[in-house]
Amino acid sequence: MKFLIIALALCSIIACKKEAASTITLNERIDTTATIVVLKDSGSFISGPFGSTMGYAKIYQTGNTYQLALENFSVSNGPDLKVYLSKEIQPINFIKLASLKSTNGYQLYNIPSSIVIKDYPYALIHCEQYNHLFGYAQLR
Repeated sequence: MKFLIIALALCSIIACKKEAASTITLNERIDTTATIVVLKDSGSFISGPFGSTMGYAKIYQTGNTYQLALENFSVSNGPDLKVYLSKEIQPINFIKLASLKSTNGYQLYNIPSSIVIKDYPYALIHCEQYNHLFGYAQLR
């Protein structure tokens, strides 16, 4: 019985390490030529207990629209990786923006207009299926 419990626990941990997200380097950037763009908040990614994460999270405002930009970004691969804005480092009170587009590069994610940005000071990369935090950035 102990062996079965240990085996299941290991499978859960290892499962979030297998390849699943795209590894194509993206180059999505804020278009600063069309209108006025304001950098509202930014922070550096810190690795979580289940992954290695590097780069920057930045929130830009263009008119009444907000976007989360992952810049010079890199994260360990895993299944079911999502991008969240959260009220705390662990995803308890959070908004899911989208599935992670790629494990590296520059990426943009739209933030719903109903969100009060200052209420969500963390950007998270999170394996939703296994509830594993890969990394976070505190936005200031």
